[in-house]
Amino acid sequence: MSNAVQQSLDYLFRPSSIALAGITVANPDHWTRVFLDALTAFEFDRPLYLVNPRGGEINGRKVYTSMADIPDSVEYVISTVSAPAAPGLIMECARKGVRAVHFCTSGFSETGEEEGIKLQNKLVELSRQTGIRIIGPNCMGVYCPESRVSFNPEFPRESGSVAYISQSGGNTAILVRDAGLRGVRFRKVMSYGNACDLNESDFLEYLATDPDTKIIAMYIEGVRDGMRFRKALEKAAREKTLVLLKGGATEGGARATASHTGALAGSQRTWNALCKQLNIIGVDTLPELADVLVALEFMSIPEGRNVALLGGGGGPSVLITDQFERYGLKVPRLPEDIRLKIREYSQAAGNMLRNPIDYGQNMWEAGKFSKTLNIVNRWADVDFITIYLGAGMMPPEMMPMMAGLIQEVLELTRDASKPLAMVFVPSIVPREADVAFPIIKKLVSLKCPVFYSFEGAAKAISAVLSHDGQRLARLRA
Repeated sequence: MSNAVQQSLDYLFRPSSIALAGITVANPDHWTRVFLDALTAFEFDRPLYLVNPRGGEINGRKVYTSMADIPDSVEYVISTVSAPAAPGLIMECARKGVRAVHFCTSGFSETGEEEGIKLQNKLVELSRQTGIRIIGPNCMGVYCPESRVSFNPEFPRESGSVAYISQSGGNTAILVRDAGLRGVRFRKVMSYGNACDLNESDFLEYLATDPDTKIIAMYIEGVRDGMRFRKALEKAAREKTLVLLKGGATEGGARATASHTGALAGSQRTWNALCKQLNIIGVDTLPELADVLVALEFMSIPEGRNVALLGGGGGPSVLITDQFERYGLKVPRLPEDIRLKIREYSQAAGNMLRNPIDYGQNMWEAGKFSKTLNIVNRWADVDFITIYLGAGMMPPEMMPMMAGLIQEVLELTRDASKPLAMVFVPSIVPREADVAFPIIKKLVSLKCPVFYSFEGAAKAISAVLSHDGQRLARLRA
């Protein structure tokens, strides 16, 4: 991609004006209203036009009957018109001088039917003829909080350093929401669907040289040009940290991708080898993708793989140890001199002081947990500390004590010499969930890396350590 083309993609994320073509006038709850709701919630501050052949008014805004009726220029169009109407809209946009159209609606090549395939091919043909770039079809488009563009009114308003390109609109929304609840903030996000024109390589090449992007997350079902995409990955991996979730990893999943976005999935073995060769962090699920982003954003990279585990509950202590060691992390035995220091103010019954350190019997006694943490922090043979707690470990009426404990611990560890991770296992029991959520929000507000499961924490931390180790090895080579 040339520098001129590279720079030209900026307007997709910072459009000077937007038209919503196909928005429903009569029904305020219709799905086509989501883009207006989101842009309104984000206080989009450039010209915004509504288009529907019936005309009328929505929330005090005039609805134009066609693109031609809009009195001013329009740079970017979000289309919710039906698939058969899409080619006609392209021609309307060409006469208006529009630069790009995002087609949200489905009914194109992903159906596998001849009519849908022909419609999508027609869009490609018209794009070439008119010079209008197409996002989609069958996707949710752009989220860029800095420029007040979003397709979901509930997304975070703050901008960050993570970019995300995703072939799925649903998987885009899930990751932005779930990672956002844990403090991750996104710079530029693109849901691109069938990729009949602009595709994964275009966006990856663009983001590789974007100075505001530090991490690029990807959900990919298939690629249009394998060689070009590999080159884009190579370039981006030299400049950014890349995290890849490949959809369609199984035979059934590959069939699903064909009906979802019409993509050719490709061999999972090939994708795994590509990630290894280019030092890309490969993940298997959306929760794992969110976990890795949390680790990258909020956890200082440990110098090694030795971990001290500190929390409450004998059974959970065993399970978290299994998970951490299963993913290549080491849980060394607590030295006798450290154990004896802790025993000076802690009872033996009910506590397990050997690493994992089950401190359940004395955890709630003022100052004791933080004192133990401070001692463990000075242990030279561990590289990081993981605290594990859970909403179901105590009655809900006692959980405010947990909030106080966490506040005390985090204040102590701000100046700690070792990186810290927190595993806070949530609960679906209503009373416990109501109390647990504010605790999680408090952790996030203090920029603590929060994980929801033992496996999620272990797998993400191990993946980040492996990535960092490969990067250092290459720099030293």
